[in-house]
Amino acid sequence: MDDSVYRPYPGAPSDAQQSFTARPHRWGTHSAKWDLLASPLGSDAISLSVADMEFYSAPTVIHAITRAAAHGVYGYTEVFTDFAQAACRWQRVRHQWEPRPDETHFFPRIVQCLSALLDRVIAPKNGERPVLVTLTPAYGPLLEVARRLGVHIREVPLISHPAPNTAFLTHRINDDLLNAAMTGADVLLWCNPHNPTGRVWTRDELHAVATLALTHDVLVFSDDIHADFTRTERTSYTPLALVSPELWERELLIHCASPGKTFNTAELESAAIFAPPALGQALEEAKRAAGLHNPNYFAIPATIAAWTDGDKWVDTLRQRIDANLALAVDLLHTLLPAAHITDPDGTYLVWVDAAAYLPHADSLTAVMDEARVAVSPGIDFGSEYGSYFRVNVALPPADLEGALERFCHCLNAHATSPITPTFSSSTEHPA
Repeated sequence: MDDSVYRPYPGAPSDAQQSFTARPHRWGTHSAKWDLLASPLGSDAISLSVADMEFYSAPTVIHAITRAAAHGVYGYTEVFTDFAQAACRWQRVRHQWEPRPDETHFFPRIVQCLSALLDRVIAPKNGERPVLVTLTPAYGPLLEVARRLGVHIREVPLISHPAPNTAFLTHRINDDLLNAAMTGADVLLWCNPHNPTGRVWTRDELHAVATLALTHDVLVFSDDIHADFTRTERTSYTPLALVSPELWERELLIHCASPGKTFNTAELESAAIFAPPALGQALEEAKRAAGLHNPNYFAIPATIAAWTDGDKWVDTLRQRIDANLALAVDLLHTLLPAAHITDPDGTYLVWVDAAAYLPHADSLTAVMDEARVAVSPGIDFGSEYGSYFRVNVALPPADLEGALERFCHCLNAHATSPITPTFSSSTEHPA
C-alpha cells in the first residue's frame, strides 16, 4: 500500500493531526510517559521525557494495524521472509547499506537481543561474565540489563567541547581511554546516533572504532535505533558495516534497527537484528532459550508497512523534527544562559548540562513538580550526570515552546545565585 493514496477509516487522525501540529490525547492509555511519569505532575502536565513522539504514526502503519485488528482472530503469528525483505529494503533505500535477508533476525526489543547476547552467547563461550565497554552518558536500560547479568562494565566518558562557531556543545571520544578499555573486553556497546548527546559519528570516527574492535577482537553491538533522524547539513548517518566490511566478515558486528522511534511504534515490539551467519544462529538459539518465540500480533504487519511504504511520511517528519530541534536549542540557550546545551546532529533529543541551576541532587524533581513538565533526569544516563537533563522535542511546536518556557522559568527560580553565561571557547570536560 502506498501511503500517498491512503484512505481514512472511521476515527482516523485528521489532516491537522497528521501534519504534526495537533497533539494526541494519551492520558488513560497506560502510557509510561504520561500515565506513569507525568500524571503525578497534574492534569495539565507536559511530558518531554520518554523517547517516543507526540505524533500519530504514519497512515500506512495505522492502516496495517486496523486492518489486522479487523480480522477478529488474534492467534499466534510467525516471522516470514517478508519481514526481512522489508528490513533490508529500508536499509538499502534509506542508508545505502545492503544486508541480506538471511542475515536478518527478528527480536521484539534491542535490549532483549543484548541480554541474549551477553547471557547466552558471550558468557558461555568465555566461561566467565563478559566485559562490556560503553561510552557515557549511555541509555540506561541497556546498562541495567548488563548489570543485572553481572557483566563487568567499563565506562568511557565522552569529552564535551564547544562546537565550532556556535554557542553550543558537541562531544568527542577519548581515543586513549577507549583503546585502554577495549583491551581484554568482549563487547563494545555502540550507539549511532548517540543517545542522549545526539552525536552522529563521522566516517573517520567509525573507522577508528572499527580498527580498535578488530585489533582487540571485540564484538561491536551497534544500536542504531535513531538512524532515521539526522539533520539537514549535518553529519550523515553511516552504518558501521559500510565503513568496515571486515568487522562483518570476522563476525564482530551486530547491527540493530527498529521502526519504533521513527514510526512511533515502540510498544509493538519489533526490531531487526542484522548479524553474520554463525553469530546470527547463536542469537536465534539464545532467543529461543529466553522464551522469545512468536511476535506480537501487530508487530509484523506494522513493521512491513512502515519499512515498505513509509518513506514520504518520514521525510516530512524529519523536517518537523529538525525545526523543533532548532527551536528547542535556541530557546534553551536564551532562557538558560549559563547552561551548556548540546545542539544534536541527530535523534529528537537535546542534552543539557544545567549545573548552574541545579544545586542539589533532588533539585530537578522539584523543578519538574513546580513547572508540571517532565524531562529525563541525567542521572538515568550515568551516576555522574546528576546536573544534566534530556529533552524530547518530538511534539507539536506550540506545545514544545510552552513546555520549555514553563520549565526554564522554574529552573531559573531554583538557581542559588544570579545567573550569568559561563560558556568558554576553551571549555572541555567529560560529557
